[in-house]
Amino acid sequence: MRTGKRQSPRVRKRSPGEPVTIGEVARRAGVSIATVSRVLNNVPRGVGAALRKRVLKAAQALDFRPNALARSLHQKRTHTLGLLITDIANPYYAGITRGIEDVSRRLGYALFICNTDRDPTAMAHYIEVLREQRVDGIIIGGGGTPGRRHFQALHHRGIPAVLIGRYDVPLPAVRIDNLKGGWEAATHLIRLGHRRIAILSGPDTSTSIQDRMKGYQRAILEHGLSLPEGWILRGDLRPASALELAGRLLSARQRPTAILAANDQMAIATIRAALKLELRVPEDLSVVGFDNIELASYVSPALTTMGLPLYQMGVAAAEIAIRLLAGTSGKEEAWFTPELIVRESTGPPLTHAGRTITPRPDPGSKRRDA
Repeated sequence: MRTGKRQSPRVRKRSPGEPVTIGEVARRAGVSIATVSRVLNNVPRGVGAALRKRVLKAAQALDFRPNALARSLHQKRTHTLGLLITDIANPYYAGITRGIEDVSRRLGYALFICNTDRDPTAMAHYIEVLREQRVDGIIIGGGGTPGRRHFQALHHRGIPAVLIGRYDVPLPAVRIDNLKGGWEAATHLIRLGHRRIAILSGPDTSTSIQDRMKGYQRAILEHGLSLPEGWILRGDLRPASALELAGRLLSARQRPTAILAANDQMAIATIRAALKLELRVPEDLSVVGFDNIELASYVSPALTTMGLPLYQMGVAAAEIAIRLLAGTSGKEEAWFTPELIVRESTGPPLTHAGRTITPRPDPGSKRRDA
């Protein structure tokens, strides 16, 4: 029996976790599905300000989430970035990654992180994986000279990519003046009076390590000093390798009074090796690191190092990548210069009489007690 009353349309119950559809948003706003689509995809044609506001209010009330796959097909974009790094456990890359991730999230991009362990085969594999996933762009945080051909291939294929480091490839990049940083680190020790300086280096395939080494050696040669045979040792930038190499150097009859370490992890392990041999830092041995990871100011003695703004480097890389994707103008290169941060792990060497040599002033350093 009809009562004459108009009945409301039956609303289908949604299963738990079932997403809200674009049709439901359209019904809520009292518009067509096509109008909702134009609003959500920022297509201004035929959509006034009041109508746009009504659609967005309806979408918010229903907690509507656009389907990422459908949106990517429509826009021919996935709103994803790929990041290749060589060692996810290294705090250097952790700082850079955090900067990239924060910018990506703020601008609506998801980030795929791939760890290559300095393996060119793994790098090639991950580049192909990222291409298959149709990421919008790739940021490469390391890879050394073996990775150069892969970077060239990205350039020739027209895939938006940003490099962090020096690779002599015509791609946008975040670059670090590692040569200047190496020179300043060695010069700091020389001004303190050190003449017997050893180097704990990293893989010779790393362009960053190559430049730091050139800087160390340039400063040593400029001051008329020499590096004894066997005082340049290469590790893998991890603490375990540095502990073994530093122990070997410091156990020798003729040992250095100072060690330049290619990164802070190796420098901290060097301090540990010295303490195990009952050597005092900095009285018996001065140590300089590179990168200024967070732990550098917390170890005892606090580490003198060449500081890099790791987080800001990551921010710069992400911003360059997203500018490229948006087609907006701006610098495609950002430069960062390491800064000498003097803490407790460096001091003048002892003379044979047990006195310290009076150091020469170091105008470029920044003294930090923490």
